[in-house]
Amino acid sequence: MRVYEAIVKGLEGVGVEAAFGGAGENAASLMLALKHSAKIRPVITRHEQAASFMACGYAVFSNRLGVCFATAGPGAFNLFSGLAVAMSDSYPVLAISGFASLEWKGKGALNETSGVSRTPDSQKMFAATTKGSFLLEDAANTCDVLERAVNLAFEGRPGPVHIHVPENLTHKDVSVDNYRDIKLDVRPVLPDPKAVSAAAGAIAQALAQKQSVIVLVGFGAIRSRASAELRALVERLQIPFATTLDGKGILPEDHPLALGVLGDGGHAVAGQAFVGADVVLAVGNSFAQHATFNFRPDLLTGKTLIHVNIDPGEINKVYPAAHAIVSDAKPALARLLEELSRSVGARPPLQVEKDRHLTSPIVNLEPDHHHPAELARAL
Repeated sequence: MRVYEAIVKGLEGVGVEAAFGGAGENAASLMLALKHSAKIRPVITRHEQAASFMACGYAVFSNRLGVCFATAGPGAFNLFSGLAVAMSDSYPVLAISGFASLEWKGKGALNETSGVSRTPDSQKMFAATTKGSFLLEDAANTCDVLERAVNLAFEGRPGPVHIHVPENLTHKDVSVDNYRDIKLDVRPVLPDPKAVSAAAGAIAQALAQKQSVIVLVGFGAIRSRASAELRALVERLQIPFATTLDGKGILPEDHPLALGVLGDGGHAVAGQAFVGADVVLAVGNSFAQHATFNFRPDLLTGKTLIHVNIDPGEINKVYPAAHAIVSDAKPALARLLEELSRSVGARPPLQVEKDRHLTSPIVNLEPDHHHPAELARAL
């Protein structure tokens, strides 16, 4: 079994169903391996940048590993834009790119990016746009490197990873004689019980004192598949929720407790409710620029912030948290509800004001045509 055949078979085993890439000499063996795969559909793009963004989209909507590939040198560099998005937005993506033959290192081979003798250092470049970049130097390490990279992509806060495959490892006389299936061992980041107890106590106290509590939900909650846990929490406690732009859709927009989107171009009632809140439970969001109205310094003044995020680096990054829970959103919300259910009794239904554009009549002066607002409302 050749190197790229082993990589493709390993990716088949972890559920990958599509791979996106640009054609090139160093990627030729990979394209042939994909051609003969019965499980992975190869999509050859006109430009590698498109391939990296396609891999992002695949990862978002399939909840599986997105895969993109490119030849060595400039083709590989075209992957950076999509990988940078995967890095900032937490998409599990694997990029595979060619690399000049190892025995030619420093000689100025075609598309050499070893960093030696005035050649670009692609290892450092990929390391800057991924969670980890690996150079495969021995065919016998193929499965080990692939397994490490794939698990790193999903570990903790998901993100992109990268593997360099030197051209000399793709020769016909080089084989992977120790192939084994890849083990995907992704464990959820579970919350500290003490942190959950402290946060639950703050929420329970606020509710007992009839203070206003609001939940702000980000993409991390969607990534964690936490919609059921979020619904159970807000409905049990009758707490209204707003979302960031990329958190939209975690629960239906017409949910009785939905306020809409908070941020630039968001819903007015979400902003009003947020301004009036005493306690903010932020789940899976990073307080990005457009969600914070350009990082308004007074956005959380006078409020108690409870921040749930899988990445400890996001806690206190923009706004200080009174209580922090480092965890996947799904188990964190489940534990919070479990804790709060013991201390908070039944809550009366809460009446949440809806944004006017959702409820006000549409004045259509051309009844033979659809008004644009009808389209927006339908969406």
